[in-house]
Amino acid sequence: MAMRWMPLGGVVASALALTLAGGSAVAAAAKPAPKPQDVKGARTVVRDLTGFDQTSLRREGEMNLAGKAMLAQVQAGCAGALPASVLHGTKTQQSVAFDVLFEVGFDLSLKLDAPINRAAMALGARLDRVRFTKRALRRGAHRLAKIETLFVAVRPSDVCADVKAAAANGFTSDPPGTTRVVGIFYRVLATSLGRGPDILKQLPSYLITRRDRAALKRLHRLDARNEKLSTSLGAKWSAKLSSVLSPPAPPGGGTGGFPTSPPPGLTGAAPSARMLSAFAALR
Repeated sequence: MAMRWMPLGGVVASALALTLAGGSAVAAAAKPAPKPQDVKGARTVVRDLTGFDQTSLRREGEMNLAGKAMLAQVQAGCAGALPASVLHGTKTQQSVAFDVLFEVGFDLSLKLDAPINRAAMALGARLDRVRFTKRALRRGAHRLAKIETLFVAVRPSDVCADVKAAAANGFTSDPPGTTRVVGIFYRVLATSLGRGPDILKQLPSYLITRRDRAALKRLHRLDARNEKLSTSLGAKWSAKLSSVLSPPAPPGGGTGGFPTSPPPGLTGAAPSARMLSAFAALR
């Protein structure tokens, strides 16, 4: 008898599976297909970001030249301006030195990015022209355009002048130029980031063909290469600038660098936690 019910149990199970599958199919069918305009917009975003990444990767040589030029500027104008006595000085001195280091890191970023500023502006303009039917997607594209052009209009500071000004006051207060840079950094971020959805997370829903998905995977790979290049260049030239601004102490003369990790709070406009990445690069 038990054997007799086995086929029946199988039929019931199969019927149940088919019912559930049919329900899933109905549910999937109930979800409207992406509108052609949104599909076209998503493809445009992927294409434009891919082109920008390719341009950026081709500019590695020019970025290195920009880093080399800044290093030569610091070597000629303010080598050794951050001695170990300051880096191991009072909390105020360490904080001021940290602010100055942030300025150096920010200035380095501006100069390394200068070779792709024109491409970034062109990308931002193209993203602003993408037309989606959904307001959230339009806001996301606009936000992405702003992020890509965030600091293009910011002019590099006179790092050596500010380092010398800090040294003149014994590293007891931020020079006006340093305060200005810190203020610009956070003012621009506050007005440009965190407003609008992250369109990159929404793109897969509108990339409906195999070719679309392959293009997105390629973009992800290029993004990873770009991020690796950016990190590598930043670390390379930051280390060189750090060794010039604060040369290693002689044997028996201290270790150089900040004795605290992280350093004490900034004297400038921004809390120290927000500066840790810049500090780590130039420490």
